[in-house]
Amino acid sequence: MDFSAVSSALKTIGELTQEVTSLWGVDEQVEGLASELRWMQSFLKVADGRKVDNELIRTSVVEIRELAYDAEDVIETFSLKVASKRKGGFSNCIKRSACFLKEGCLLHQIKSEIEKITAKIKELTRQLKTYDVSKFGVDGEGPSSSTERRASRRSYPHVMDDNIVGLGKDIKKLVPVLLDEKSECRVISICGMGGLGKTTLAKKIYHESQVVGHFKHLAWAYVSQNCQERKVWEDILSDLNILSEADKKMKVEKLSEKLSSFLEKNKCLVILDDIWNIEVWDNLKPAFSARETKSKILLTSRNKEIISHADKNGFLYELQCLNYEQSWELFQKIAIPPTNSP
Repeated sequence: MDFSAVSSALKTIGELTQEVTSLWGVDEQVEGLASELRWMQSFLKVADGRKVDNELIRTSVVEIRELAYDAEDVIETFSLKVASKRKGGFSNCIKRSACFLKEGCLLHQIKSEIEKITAKIKELTRQLKTYDVSKFGVDGEGPSSSTERRASRRSYPHVMDDNIVGLGKDIKKLVPVLLDEKSECRVISICGMGGLGKTTLAKKIYHESQVVGHFKHLAWAYVSQNCQERKVWEDILSDLNILSEADKKMKVEKLSEKLSSFLEKNKCLVILDDIWNIEVWDNLKPAFSARETKSKILLTSRNKEIISHADKNGFLYELQCLNYEQSWELFQKIAIPPTNSP
């Protein structure tokens, strides 16, 4: 059973609290968050040791993993103000953030975000504590809001964030790679930790005039952790305007063949947002197997190992941190609302 996300979140919280010493008055909230995560980690280990395999555990694991990533993201993001005051160490790796705090004016927001995550975790642990782990293994179905959580995370290319800073250079570096027809590179990956702006950058590229003019067709698919190949492939076929009612009843193998054939014959850009791991890519790759094609795949992921697995000639682009000036500009956009001139 995969409980690496919880372990990663706990490790991140530990590193950040040690590096920053005091998270500007949110120590109590952070410790509460860590405490709930530790319970989750223990729960998963017990379930794993008992070789549990039922619907309750499966849905709980999905939600635990997503809550752990939420926790990791919020702690990383809201630790940046303190970490940025130090040179070297872990702080240099996490200076990019949508919340570059100034004079504690967003302290309330910090506490609120952490408390929201903790409340969700507490609710899940409350549900799980009502069950005896030793009895797991029988058929059962427990409550879960993972479907709603995935829906809230879902990305759409037409929904743009107004608070965008520092992506101009990234776009200039990536667009030529996408437009280069002589290169054997077919898969491009935008990688980085949560909150860096991978999806936002992909959206900007999706709407870039050079890209729109170069590719005959563009498609966007939100992948996520609970990837269903058919759903992803149907979303892409729909964006390409070639999804028929008959396709919805077609065997999944035939569906992937149809998409692969279309990508081979037409110059398309397909953006796969939020690919979690190599296994997810392996499930999707039958539709992207064509090599003699001018189509390209742009994916976003936290996992930089995926690109070498997906394409030996692939291009890995690791999103960098905002510098001080960009962070301050972003802070002003978020914390200081624009005023209308009379």
